[in-house]
Amino acid sequence: MSTGEANSDDPALIQRFCAGDEQAFATLVRTYQSLAHAVAWRITARQDLAADVVQEAFLRILRHRENFDPARAFKPWLLQIIRNLAIDALRLTRRHDEATAETGAVTVDPGVSLDAAETRARVAQVLGLLPEKYREILVMREMEGLPAEEIAERIGVEYATTRWRLHEARRLFRNAWLARFGAEEGVTHG
Repeated sequence: MSTGEANSDDPALIQRFCAGDEQAFATLVRTYQSLAHAVAWRITARQDLAADVVQEAFLRILRHRENFDPARAFKPWLLQIIRNLAIDALRLTRRHDEATAETGAVTVDPGVSLDAAETRARVAQVLGLLPEKYREILVMREMEGLPAEEIAERIGVEYATTRWRLHEARRLFRNAWLARFGAEEGVTHG
């Protein structure tokens, strides 16, 4: 954890942000911009969408800062907004991505190998096919690495229900992957 992140949930900083302090907001953006982009990229598998999602998330946070409860942690609020916007962006671009995939074109981040970019694009396509309650829980667990206990708390359901939904999300993802891409070497489906 960076020093900036450790200070980002400082109650005084959060209070200043909620009161409209631009420097406090700038500190929060600097602290969380990389994490927000990483989460958006993992969901969308597209650099352009991830950048748009992050920008829109911070704009929404700025516009709706009065709705934020300063007693709560900032990071979970931000990441929930990022997840929601990324999933929405994925929905809006699904048809375009499918048409692009049919022509053989792949959107590639220059810093990522073609195989990794193609796999991320495929994961994003399959995630886009899942019902939202399963997609959300799978992203939180598998991409953000959150424990089931924390996921249960965030989505407001019992731990056992969360574990069942996670199991079901993995099953649905596996079935959708197999239906769309078949079994491939190097891809774990378990």
